[in-house]
Amino acid sequence: MPLLGLAADQPLASVLAAESASWSADYGELAVDLSLVVLLALVVRLLSLPLLRRAQQAARERAAASVSGAAAPGTGPVVAEVVACVLFAAGLESVMSGIPHYGFELLRSQVAFADTGGMSRALGLSSADAAVRALTVGALLLVLWLLFAHLSRRALLSVGMPPAVAADGRVRRQNLLRLGLFALVGALVLPMGVLLAGAVFQAVALLSARRLPAPTGPTGPADPAAVPSHPGPADPYVPAPGPDPFFTAPASEQVAPSASAQAAPPPPATAPATAYVPDGAPAPAPATARVPHQPLNGHEPRRIGGYLLLGRIGAGGMGTVYLARREGAATEVALKTINLELLDDPDLLRRFQRESEVLAMVPGAYTARVLDTGVDAGRPFLAMELLDGRPLDAHLRELGPVRSPEALRALALALAVALSGVHRLGLVHRDLKPANIMLTSAGPRLLDFGIAALVDGTRLTMTGAGPGTLTYMAPEQFGEERVGTAADVWAWACCVVCAAHGASPFAATSTGGVIRRIVDTGPEPSALAAVHALDPALAAVVTRALTPDPSARPADGAALLALLTDAPQEDLRTEITRGWNTLRL
Repeated sequence: MPLLGLAADQPLASVLAAESASWSADYGELAVDLSLVVLLALVVRLLSLPLLRRAQQAARERAAASVSGAAAPGTGPVVAEVVACVLFAAGLESVMSGIPHYGFELLRSQVAFADTGGMSRALGLSSADAAVRALTVGALLLVLWLLFAHLSRRALLSVGMPPAVAADGRVRRQNLLRLGLFALVGALVLPMGVLLAGAVFQAVALLSARRLPAPTGPTGPADPAAVPSHPGPADPYVPAPGPDPFFTAPASEQVAPSASAQAAPPPPATAPATAYVPDGAPAPAPATARVPHQPLNGHEPRRIGGYLLLGRIGAGGMGTVYLARREGAATEVALKTINLELLDDPDLLRRFQRESEVLAMVPGAYTARVLDTGVDAGRPFLAMELLDGRPLDAHLRELGPVRSPEALRALALALAVALSGVHRLGLVHRDLKPANIMLTSAGPRLLDFGIAALVDGTRLTMTGAGPGTLTYMAPEQFGEERVGTAADVWAWACCVVCAAHGASPFAATSTGGVIRRIVDTGPEPSALAAVHALDPALAAVVTRALTPDPSARPADGAALLALLTDAPQEDLRTEITRGWNTLRL
């Protein structure tokens, strides 16, 4: 009974009740046909679940690679999944064509071009009535398909993934374009039965995406000098020295280590030895050593957020870094978490969350990558890649200053590339120093963004926390003026000088002496001379970067890189790789 034929003296409630009864009776056969399509789609989707999960994992790895700037993995599993869905759609349409039901006749039609002849004849409806009912069914199926497609895609890029992936502008635009294309194809091309089957497929995909592990494929930088290691059980890692590998805390917040931790001295730090290699020759494979770590105490957890804890790499007053491995996988990670006794501190939890967000945003080229973040039973955690090698300060203590001009230039270029990516995101590192530069077999890596700040001046440190390390701080960090990216450029220059000289150009015997050098007398001449002896062009850029006036320095990492080289990206990667191979690690 069409509403358009409502008589003036008919109550609206009685008309709506009659209309509802008419729909229930008329659509009995259509409901059966819809149920058959749902059942068939569910069976096929469950049988092809392994193919779906491989395609989903490949899609996650490609999305992570696009954000980190890495070489994207192959599209084979994704293409196979698309082909399988197309074949099923064709088969489903053939099945519906072989069954003489008006429901299947409707489901073979597109939403915008529904063939309502069978429905009109079977239900005794006018063409207009049949068209309205067919459009209603089609619109519901289309909305259902689009909704599940959106939810499954969102879960695929967010559950167990670095926050930067789902927040990336390019990924969001791709998702919107994908959803718009789905809507267009669903309304004009796909039969309604395929839309229903697609909704079932996407519902299963949503459940599958929520149970996928974090991507473990090649999602690091694309060039040989920047590919981060994905270590197995025997890959070495040497944490940066210091009382707290998590982040530096004010003295009032430090907690004494437990008796068992005091009684068990840490194992000696080891790093793979790499022999000197002439310029242009391939680097030898580094020797591997077991990751230095201490056994877990009885009170420490054995699992956090789906990761098996294998040992303790380091611990401090606020947090602990564990050697961990995701259950069911071989890849080992460095897993950071907050100490249990501090979980009730909301300010500390906010700090951890902010550090996780900062780390997830940092690009992968010449920086350590975040692999996963989450919360387990109220305890937040952060999983990062393990790196071979050792920090620059440890290298200088054990082997002395860098004597290869090519290696020093490679270090300077790689750090400038890393800062360029950091500054492009609107971040300031604020604590660039040799202890936060890891020398790995694949190149330098910039670490520890725990006190990073946004360029707009928003501080991520707690009140009273130090803004950096004294001998690498720029003059503006001692005053009230805003600290920006130029402070990182200053620290970059200090680190390059330290690599060539063995100490910061502003090192002194007292705190007052350090501050006087920074704000008044200037850097140690012999320190700058050490850089000039190896690379005069690099020394000129370093001198400019140590200008006391921030406006006279290179403004950020991109400006710094422009002063160092005008080589294309591929040539720059090759230069860094070749120069780095001359360094004895």
